[in-house]
Amino acid sequence: MRRRRQAMKLSVGILLFGMLLMVGVPGWAAEPVTGIGSLLVNPSAVHRKVVKLEGVAKNVVVHAGSELGTKQSLCGAEFQLEDSSGTITVLYRSRCQVGALRATVVTERMLCVVEGYMEAPPTMVRTPDGKDLGVRIMAHTVTPVQ
Repeated sequence: MRRRRQAMKLSVGILLFGMLLMVGVPGWAAEPVTGIGSLLVNPSAVHRKVVKLEGVAKNVVVHAGSELGTKQSLCGAEFQLEDSSGTITVLYRSRCQVGALRATVVTERMLCVVEGYMEAPPTMVRTPDGKDLGVRIMAHTVTPVQ
């Protein structure tokens, strides 16, 4: 009976430790920040892969509008993210408010962490007015750095 109780406690302990590892502790196994310059060396190798960048927002153009199907308000910005190794265009679009969560307002010269996927088509895509879209980050989160 005593051995069975000890075995049960050990099993529960191992299970709880495993769950803790799956959920993660803040700071453990965080995705590393990638330098912008390393992405620009061979952008097509990183096409559609999730990246995490840190830098300063410049040339910020704020966007506001509504989603076509749902008419929900959209917020966001298009800006250049610059770090010591290079500069890349970031496109950030989000619903203005989902419950208590609000979209991040990107401002000029704001230090931020951007998480999103790299958009680097094998051939350059142009807009109808002839602008080259080039490579860019399609951001799903922008977090200000204090």
